[in-house]
Amino acid sequence: MDSGALLFKRPAVRVGHERQETTTARGIVLAMEAMNCRAAGISSRDLAGGIDLLRELDASSEGMRWLSMNIVGREDSEPLFAPFITQRVGETTIAILGLTNDKISLHSNDYTIKPWQDALADVVKKAEKQSDMVILLSSYPDAINEQIARKAAGLDLIFSSGHRPVNQIPKVINNTLLAKTSDRGKYLGVLRINWTGTGIWGQDFMIRVRAEQNRLDRVNWQMGRMEKRIDPDKLKEEKRYQKLLISKEEITAQIHSLKEEKTNKLTNEPSSFNNQFIALKSSVPQNKQVQKIVDQTTQTVNELNRKKVRSSPKKQSALNSMAGWKKCAECHQDQTAFWQNTSHAKAFKTLEKVNQQFNEECLVCHVTLPWYEPKRVRAEKLLHQLPEKLNNVGCESCHGPSMAHSNDPENTLPAQPTEATCTGCHNSEHDDNLVFSEKVERIRCPDSDI
Repeated sequence: MDSGALLFKRPAVRVGHERQETTTARGIVLAMEAMNCRAAGISSRDLAGGIDLLRELDASSEGMRWLSMNIVGREDSEPLFAPFITQRVGETTIAILGLTNDKISLHSNDYTIKPWQDALADVVKKAEKQSDMVILLSSYPDAINEQIARKAAGLDLIFSSGHRPVNQIPKVINNTLLAKTSDRGKYLGVLRINWTGTGIWGQDFMIRVRAEQNRLDRVNWQMGRMEKRIDPDKLKEEKRYQKLLISKEEITAQIHSLKEEKTNKLTNEPSSFNNQFIALKSSVPQNKQVQKIVDQTTQTVNELNRKKVRSSPKKQSALNSMAGWKKCAECHQDQTAFWQNTSHAKAFKTLEKVNQQFNEECLVCHVTLPWYEPKRVRAEKLLHQLPEKLNNVGCESCHGPSMAHSNDPENTLPAQPTEATCTGCHNSEHDDNLVFSEKVERIRCPDSDI
């Protein structure tokens, strides 16, 4: 199962990129089905292509269902997607529920999203009757999911879709376990559950008992210090000591009560869990079936982008201030020769090898541009009119547009790169191992005599 935010990178599809982004979304669904995903929650990033697209994907899927109990028709209030499904795993029947954040936009006047308070209780009751374990896939932020755990009875586990690129260590709130991994598939969260069917998470008792035991240890330590310094007869009149004594009795009684509560509630051992986060790096072997789907999808998207680039009209733009590396080589032969042996000089070819040379998401960091701000580049459609001389990450990627310098080298000097020059592309999403002071030495050109 997946808690959602799967299909699109943004809450809305970019104008002019509808076919490319929906093609990618369809490929993602095929890949998820190949990985035996049975259910997915619905987030804003799944609705970016519109309700009709998601309903089409749901209807055409052979094994995966899109779940949401609170996306409903505005007129009839009927759910547009299945509120939940049940899945048999061994001897356990699991109910998987979907809940969508009601603060997101549906981009439609025909549908609406009910607040969780108006939808959750009835669905949980129905799911409990048909299952041994109830799991909620939620697209609400962490604070709301914690509120749901405190107020909604009957939920055993809440998986949430990533709103921030962080992993969350599972925690128990009101006997509901909350868990999530960071977004965009950078980590795999492996949650192993020993489900005993008691409906009680053992860690909850253990954490509460451990907290009380820690309090008791502190009180005993403070009392011990006072007992060493003060005569026993005088301790009876020491107010602070007497308060500590009362605290000790109260904490001891609380620990006894917790252990008794556990004994009374449980006829068997409580359920337990173990969690592990696994970073998904390029060294992890690819599944051949999934890789085939990915390759076919990227090839289709690349072809759509190629047609779009070729049909785009050429116009005057910031690219006119770019000279291209061959112009730089006329005066800076040693520096050009050094650059040609770096990975920057082969950046465009790496895209060609994987059929991504027309993918704007990738292309922006594999060519030479006057700046590396994706929104600005898209707004001026620079990638649609890029000449061949600016393929690869050339001299002007570091030193800025240099046509003026090539025309008047003595009076117009190129810029010098800083760490900010590199982090436009070498950010945490693309390069989690950037140490500027080290890497700049590896790509620094030899000193120029000119």
